[in-house]
Amino acid sequence: MRQRTGSAATLAVEGFGATSFGHATWPRVRSWFSRPDLARPTMIEPLRLRIGPLVLLGGALLVVLALAEQPVFVARAEPASDPLASEYAEQVRPLVKTYCTRCHSAKNAEAEVDLDRFGTFAEVRKDHRTWQKVLEMLDSGQMPPREDKQPTETERAAMIRWVRAYLKHEAKALAGDPGPVVLRRLSNAEYTFTIQDLTGVPLEPARQFPADGAAGEGFTNAGQALVMSPALLQKYLDAGKEIASHAVLLPDGIRFAPGTTRQDWSNELVAEIKRLYGQHADAQGKLPLARYLAATLEERDALLSGAKTPAQAAAERGLNPKYLGTLWQVLTQKETTPVLAAIRERWASCKPGDAANLAAEIGRWQQMLTRFQNVGHLKPWVVPVNPLVARQEVRLKLQPPAEGGEIVIHLGVGNAGD
Repeated sequence: MRQRTGSAATLAVEGFGATSFGHATWPRVRSWFSRPDLARPTMIEPLRLRIGPLVLLGGALLVVLALAEQPVFVARAEPASDPLASEYAEQVRPLVKTYCTRCHSAKNAEAEVDLDRFGTFAEVRKDHRTWQKVLEMLDSGQMPPREDKQPTETERAAMIRWVRAYLKHEAKALAGDPGPVVLRRLSNAEYTFTIQDLTGVPLEPARQFPADGAAGEGFTNAGQALVMSPALLQKYLDAGKEIASHAVLLPDGIRFAPGTTRQDWSNELVAEIKRLYGQHADAQGKLPLARYLAATLEERDALLSGAKTPAQAAAERGLNPKYLGTLWQVLTQKETTPVLAAIRERWASCKPGDAANLAAEIGRWQQMLTRFQNVGHLKPWVVPVNPLVARQEVRLKLQPPAEGGEIVIHLGVGNAGD
């Protein structure tokens, strides 16, 4: 059983003392685990001396994300390989010497394949990839070349059988073992997606980072390709400052916004208010009154008898249940005013098809008694208007009478029904 342990953050900090980031010496690392009296360095202390608390939050987050913890795993027990070792020494190795090493040795390694170096089965186990190529060549009959000495069918079959058994043995022995795990950072894409998931904002913190290179496998997230340099570390710190500039301090916590200024944050809140109103109202914040009046007229009997509630009627028609309930209460309550009394009397005599006309009549009263302001202004949405005036100036151009008589003006006074 073997176990790999180690703190990636510890290794990274120790690496600052070396010539390049992340190259720590294992003896020093082991001393931190074996001697608890030694203080383990952290990334937070040096950063705290140079940047403010908000940037520290972003910077610390970036370092945690950029440095991955080395996994701890236990290798599986390897199956017995003694028969393979003895068979290799007694049968396979002599066949390789006879038919292969003339072209594939240290002196003459055609196709960069040296089979002469596999003197023992232990050496074979260090490079199973080469033996995968050997199996392909034997299966296809490409090796040995036709002009060279050929093994018998029995010898070829024996070699193929042994190589297959060996590769199967290695597959079982290495199952679950990813091989050496190197200390690496997040790729640019991983880092960007992580920040977006954490903040909920479509930020692009890695847009100024150099492009990730591909390792031998062709993948940009391979550990060997994800190295860290002092210049890249500085870009991470700059990205952390930019991310922190999107943070909005709240009385009960923190949130992240797409903008970085107070004006941006105000505009975002106004847009959210408009979106909320837009679910049930038009651009001016006015509800479609005719639809709500139609619902009260169509469901009047059911609502009056209690067979249905305003919330149920609103759910069936996709209306706002709170407003429909308020409208129903206003139309049916006993307390009244002269204006409401006229509207209720009109509503009581209306049929479901009269909802549009009733809404237009109510709209005229709204224009006289209220003023609607645009949604999003940091002002009241509905402002009451007093239609009564204590003084009214009237200017009329009067023509003098032809014969010099008096001019008589008559003023009429009435009420608006209230």
